[in-house]
Amino acid sequence: MKTLTKLLLASLLLAAPTLTHAQEDGPPQVGFIRIVNAVAPGLGLANVFVDGDDIFPKGYQLGQRTGGIGLKAGAHSIEVRKEGVESGTTRISLATGETMTLIAFAERLPVEKVDDPPRWAVKILRLKQSDPERGYRMTLVSVCGKPEVKVQAAVAGKADIESTTVKRLAVSSIDLGRNRAEVMVKADDEIITTVSPEDPGNYVVVLYADPEGKTKAISFFDPKFVIAG
Repeated sequence: MKTLTKLLLASLLLAAPTLTHAQEDGPPQVGFIRIVNAVAPGLGLANVFVDGDDIFPKGYQLGQRTGGIGLKAGAHSIEVRKEGVESGTTRISLATGETMTLIAFAERLPVEKVDDPPRWAVKILRLKQSDPERGYRMTLVSVCGKPEVKVQAAVAGKADIESTTVKRLAVSSIDLGRNRAEVMVKADDEIITTVSPEDPGNYVVVLYADPEGKTKAISFFDPKFVIAG
């Protein structure tokens, strides 16, 4: 009996390093980023570099967004470049399972002389996920040059029109209720997008200005609520 016990202990000790190694290997620790290109000034397309690598050499058009791009959880450097605009860089800390939205936009720089041509630089706004919201919700964020944008949302089947004021580089939200219903979004008395909810969760609308200064919108679904940070 003692011999059998010793053999069992010996086999467990031999297996222990293998079990520990398997636990360490485990599933990969991955997070995701979503890129939104709202850089209107400059020429051509915008390019995004993650830790020095161009993730899409063809470049992104104004108003284009990506799906979730998987990255190893942890710290990363993000740079956005566009011809005629000073590039912008930010560092992020990505948690496992997190999806972080990065909105690239342009900010006008001060000039030394009145006659100097306008200068622009890329800035990157981060939208971090927060606790999930129940039902259907619309989150609006503005990177327009205006201090604030007044938005109206007409929800199909509802007599009252929802309205909110979206301040620059901040978020505002509208409760869409608990049923799927198409939402027509207006700014400056013009329709800028239509959102057609499917699953419960958060529908994000990014407000930006085109080269002529008109308010435009990019929309996408995120199951969690988002905050600017």
